Amino acid sequence: MKKVFLILIAFTCILSAQTEYVEVENPIYNFLERMETLQLIEGYNSFILPKTRRDVAIYLKQVILNINKLNDVDREIVEDFKTEFEYELFGSLEHSSSLLGSNDNYLSNNTQRYFYLNNLKDKGNIFINLLLQEKFLINNNRNINNTYKATATIFGGEIRGTILNKFGFHLKGTNGALFGDKEAGYILNQLKYNFKFNEKPEEKFFDEAEGYITADFDIIKFKMGRDKMLVGYGAMKPLLSGNTPMFDYISMEINYGVFNFSYFHGKLIGKYNYKSDAVTGGEAFVEEKYIGYHRFGFNINKHADIGFGEFVIYGGRPLDLSYLNPFNFYKSTEHSNRDRDNSMLFFDFNNNSIKSVKLSALFLIDDISFSKLGSGWWGNQTISNLRILIAQPINCLPLDIRLEYIKIDPYVFSHRLYKNNFTHFGTGLSEPLQPNSSVVSAGLEYRFSSALFLTMNGTYSVHGANPVMKDGTIVNVGGDILLGHRVFDLENVNFLDGDREYFRKVITTLTYEPMNDFFCLITIEYIRHNLQNSKTIEELNSFISLMVKL
Repeated sequence: MKKVFLILIAFTCILSAQTEYVEVENPIYNFLERMETLQLIEGYNSFILPKTRRDVAIYLKQVILNINKLNDVDREIVEDFKTEFEYELFGSLEHSSSLLGSNDNYLSNNTQRYFYLNNLKDKGNIFINLLLQEKFLINNNRNINNTYKATATIFGGEIRGTILNKFGFHLKGTNGALFGDKEAGYILNQLKYNFKFNEKPEEKFFDEAEGYITADFDIIKFKMGRDKMLVGYGAMKPLLSGNTPMFDYISMEINYGVFNFSYFHGKLIGKYNYKSDAVTGGEAFVEEKYIGYHRFGFNINKHADIGFGEFVIYGGRPLDLSYLNPFNFYKSTEHSNRDRDNSMLFFDFNNNSIKSVKLSALFLIDDISFSKLGSGWWGNQTISNLRILIAQPINCLPLDIRLEYIKIDPYVFSHRLYKNNFTHFGTGLSEPLQPNSSVVSAGLEYRFSSALFLTMNGTYSVHGANPVMKDGTIVNVGGDILLGHRVFDLENVNFLDGDREYFRKVITTLTYEPMNDFFCLITIEYIRHNLQNSKTIEELNSFISLMVKL
């Protein structure tokens, strides 16, 4: 024990404070969650992502101290992460190479590649990468017996760095073009919700940018900018899924002993209208809309933690200082603001007391009247989410199994005022989850080696859609996030009332990384949806992605 403690102190002294954040798509997060489930690291919580490179390195050092408890595949994975996070772990760049500068061993398998890097110890550093992606897309629409094909080419770059070990920055921009059938492009979420790509029917160009600045003072962190963010446990992310376009926000995080606190306040895109003009050509009008979030978390012990927090959506007016305050109760503030907004309260629980098994739960209250519980009153709006992760039930078998269930009551996330619904640019922030629905999801991941792994995910969902009469009248049963309760709608609704819709999706992905940051992904996706009015959607999608970071 004394030896381990001394090694831990040595690691802490070596750690370099890189304050940039690790993107949510990075496989490090699945790895750390698996290590948490195997009881090899402590203090890790995946409720909100991303995390800083320094924080990731802190968890990695715990894994390194327990490396003898890992199977062969995970040991190989740790070696890869030791290269990727070498500077954060050891303060060195011995396994890093720059195309502009010292490019020794640039194509070596255990080298972290950069287009350019510069490091001045204790003063600052900068890392620059070029990004290249090529995606080959095939959409087989079985309803009309037609096949669409396209190729998407994406290129760009990213710059990140830290100044004085406290202040960080990150900038990433990409441009792309689709060659072929535009219908095939909608396989990709990044194109499905991309404004430029959907601006005109003939448009096949798209772009995306993200960037932020950070300040990290160990116990407390600040951030301002935009990047992809996830909130909630599980693959479905019932609070913030990251499938919608990114939004700008400011955030703060506090970690002090058993207590942690996270907060952000962001700018969303509200109702969009375009007004034509014969002189100027037209102008876009976007309604003001904002989102607030905070969560208080407590580590009960090294295997369990709980949290409670709030969301608030408000719009149609400038920034509200009462919600900008991190330490406030949104529900009470909404009342004092004359009930003009949409606030939600949630509780979450995370436990891995049984080695290899992790249980996560979430309960959200959008609105509720305890005197009307069980009556079917439309205003009782809640979400229940339960998730189980089984990581490597047999240590020598590199297999993870995930099971998840979500129940979403009618009218959840909607609001009587359109400006206050839980959407960004007309898309649900927890997309593809819908009010008045239940979702069952199962997935597995098998790792053949550190460079080759297979993932399979299946989702089955039942949705109660709002019936539409022959004259166009909508019978509102709370099945549309864009349509809140109206004064003439029914006071009582039952779960899954309306026209039953059934959604089925199976996705299989084979990922191969022959060298660091050289990826090849082969994905096959089958979907079959039975929608209202006897409409059926059946598609078989496949695509190959080649991604390189130089």
